[in-house]
Parts: sequence; C-alpha cells; structure tokens
Amino acid sequence: MTTVPRFYLHSDGNFLYVSHPPFTEQQFLYETVGWLTGTQVDGIICHMFTVGDCSPLFRHDYAAAQTVFPDKAMSVFTWKGIRNLQALLQFSRDPWALAIEQSHAEGKPFWGAMRFNDGHSGQHGMRSQFGIDHPEYRLGERCANDNHDPDPDGHIPPCRHLDFSIPGVREHQLRLVELLCGCYDVDGFELDFTRDCGHNFPRNLPEPGAAILSAHVRQIRELLDRIGTQRGRKIDFGARVPGTLAACHDGDLDVAHWIAQGSIDVLTPTVYYDTACELPFDSFVELAQDTDCLIYASVTEGVGPGRFRPPPVEAVRGAALNAWRQGVAGINLFNFHHHQISNHPQDMTLLSELGAVDTLVRKDKLYMLAEIGIPSQSRFFGKSYQTAHPHQLPAQLRHPGDSLLLSLPVGDDLDLARQERVLASLNLKLDLCHLTGDEQLQLTINGVDVPLHEGHVDVSGQYPWNWNGHFGHLEIGVDLLPRDCIRQGENEFRLTLHKRPADILHPLILYALRLEVRYQAFPLGLT
Repeated sequence: MTTVPRFYLHSDGNFLYVSHPPFTEQQFLYETVGWLTGTQVDGIICHMFTVGDCSPLFRHDYAAAQTVFPDKAMSVFTWKGIRNLQALLQFSRDPWALAIEQSHAEGKPFWGAMRFNDGHSGQHGMRSQFGIDHPEYRLGERCANDNHDPDPDGHIPPCRHLDFSIPGVREHQLRLVELLCGCYDVDGFELDFTRDCGHNFPRNLPEPGAAILSAHVRQIRELLDRIGTQRGRKIDFGARVPGTLAACHDGDLDVAHWIAQGSIDVLTPTVYYDTACELPFDSFVELAQDTDCLIYASVTEGVGPGRFRPPPVEAVRGAALNAWRQGVAGINLFNFHHHQISNHPQDMTLLSELGAVDTLVRKDKLYMLAEIGIPSQSRFFGKSYQTAHPHQLPAQLRHPGDSLLLSLPVGDDLDLARQERVLASLNLKLDLCHLTGDEQLQLTINGVDVPLHEGHVDVSGQYPWNWNGHFGHLEIGVDLLPRDCIRQGENEFRLTLHKRPADILHPLILYALRLEVRYQAFPLGLT
C-alpha cells in the first residue's frame, strides 16, 4: 500500500469484550474493517495482542506466548473476551488474514499493534505462559515509579510491569513483533508506549533507560526492515507516546533521537485516558520537520474532558480541529468504543468528521480545560498523573490578589463565522468550587473585561459528589456572543480574586473552564 492515511482508526480489541460469545467470522470482519466502510477512516490499526501479558490474538507456535486461560473469569467482560478469543482461534480460516485482505481491497493500509509494557490486571487481561514462567521479570518493589494501582482493599501491590533492563524481556517482545509481522501482510506496526509510561525500569539503573529503549526501538526497526526486504516492500513503524516532549523525556522516550536516526515513520503524541484540546502537537511537528517522520494526533480516549464520560462529540471535534491547525499529518483515533459501551451510536458521526478541516469548521465545539478525565480512578490515588500533559486546571485562588492565567486554543475562525452570520452562540462556563457568593472576581479574556456578575449561576455538573451545590460547587455562565474577545489560536484567560470572606476554610478553586461554540445552518442576524 502506498496510500498515506489522514485518519487512522486504532482498535484495541475491545470488540472481543463487548460482543456476546461466541464470536463469528462475519462479526470479526465487521468489527475490524466493515463498520468503517463509507467513513473518512482511510487507515486501520488493530491491537493484535491481549492487554496485560500481551498474548497474540492469532494462532502461532511460540509456546512462551500462549494464552493461559483462567478457570474462572474475574469480570463479565473478561468472560466474554476469553470465550470470543477461544472462538477466534478455532475459526477454519485465519480471520486476521481475511481482515487485512478486505482492508486492502478498500485501499486502506492495515497495521498491527502492541502495547509496549501494559499493566492491566487479570480483571481486564489474560495471562501468558511467559508471564507465569518468569515472575522474576516483574519490577515488583524495585519499580522506579511510585504510582501504582491499589487493590480492591486499598493496598498498593508490587508493580506488575516488566523490567525492560532485562535482555530476556526485550528479546521476548522482539519475538512477538516477528510473529505478527512475519505472518501477516501488514503495512505497518505500532508500539503503544502509553500503557503505562514510566514503569519500565528499576531504581538505580546503572545505564540510562532512554538509551536502552532507543536501542530496543532501533532493533525493532531493523527487524521490520528485514521482514520488509523479504516481502519486497517496507513495513512502516509507528509509536504512540505521551503528548508533550517533556512527558516523553520523563518516560525515557527519546523521540528526538528516534526521529533523527530514522527509527520510526509515524509518531502519535496522545492523551492518556482523557480528551484534551491543548496538546502541543506543533512541537512534535517542528521536531519532525525536514524528516520522513509523520506526526499524527490522538486527542481522546473515550473519557473526559473533566467529568464527561463518554466525551461529548463537540469536545472531540474541538481537539481535532486544534490538532489540524498545528500541522499534523492526520488523526489517530484510539480507544473509540464508548459508542458501544455507553450505547451512543450517534457518536459514530465523528468517523465522518475528524479526517479533514473542512468537515469540522462549521460543527459545534467544546473547548475545555479540566482535570484528567477520570481523577477518581484508582490508579491516580490522589496523585498527579501527568503522563500525557500537565493540566492547567484545577487551580486555587486562596487570597485576595491571587490570579490565574490560562491559555485555551480555539481552532474555529469565529470572526469569519460572525461575518457569515452562522455563529449561533458562544458561551463560557467557569466551574468553581467553594464559591460563597460574596466573592469579587475579575475575568479578562485577551485583555477584554468580562463582568462575571452579569453571568448566570447554576449547580456545576463537573465536580464529583456535588450534593446539589450546597458545598458551593457552582458554575458561572457568560454569553460571549456580544463580545468580540475570542480569537482563532491561543486565547488568554485571567481570573483574579479581589475579595472573599476570610472565615471560610477551603480555597476557591477553578475546577474547569468550558467554551461552547454553536453554529446555525442558515445565516441569521442584523447589521
């Protein structure tokens, strides 16, 4: 395949855990390729291994990678996944070969994918013989990262992730890559470094972890080149990484070196279990300038922003349009299965919108700054989890004179929309915690004063355990349509606290900021 896709759909195999068993060949072909026919999706990526211990979802003869099925499943969706995988492995024809053939017939490149060092527990994944035979390869108490999931009783168990300073661990992963790419006519292979970034090495490592991973990435590149030479065409190599260069550095991912050495063809900076409109994709685009490496944007993982689950289509649109405006080569949509889990078939409209600027510009948007999508999830355990990017909110205003400065990118050309009279509404909502009602607050947007006392106050739906607002977790909504203060590109919001009762214990918190843009189809308005 010579096509360079503008819109990849990356399936993590969730369809195995959603469909009622036993899976059929027809269902498999629909879930991998068929449901994307007629959409803007012009490239397909599929995880071809289980989460957790990384067992192949295809037949093979590598004994160490065989799936060891449990006697009893730990959850309903794992029960479904086990039974559907068992059915998949018993098909008379190889379903993956059929899916690749169908994808190619539609002119779409098909990539296989793997999670680099996934830590999903048995509640989600299945064990491999390799994981059972080598407990000594687990990081356990030696892990250099102190952020780990508690068990159901609240205890922090030893780290489940593999120690990639051990040659046997790296060799096993190389063998898995060879199994996939040597057996199937894939156009590329993608390695997902975001599950979970920073849990790859022990403390007091004698050599830099970044050097170990860079050498490992180079070995995968050389392996793919050998297989591609035998096949007569190149196999591209891609990587999903955290959404800022700083977060990549903190996770021992020297992406600048990978790009400079020609180790990878596609780099996809991404959120982590969130939806975000403010990722700096342009820094990656600049890094890859004058190279053959393409930068794709992954802006959502089926949750967020803030308390939204699933994400509003308006938020995904806003994030994607912002990414396109920064010069990315395309969109790589990952973990897009909430339309099944939450029964939101209407969200599938995104598959015909995200692949081009022209199909996004006149659609409703939500541009939002907030906490990571699911802060109450156990893995965060009250700690900061900035794998993807540092979140600007929530932030505190403790004393009179305190001020917050926030930056919100907006991809829409609102001036043009006003001129064409298709901008229906432009609403700002500030979600504030511990608001007494006796505060004096000043808001400026790009230097323009926006009087908050004219806004509409309501109970916030963003803060968890709100109890109908009697804790002071409220939202202030302001109509910005009459005010010419939002521009295309970066927007500067400054919120200053001038007065607040001194006899309240908690600080005032700006929990989230939401800018809602809505369009009308017919041009309306008066001069």
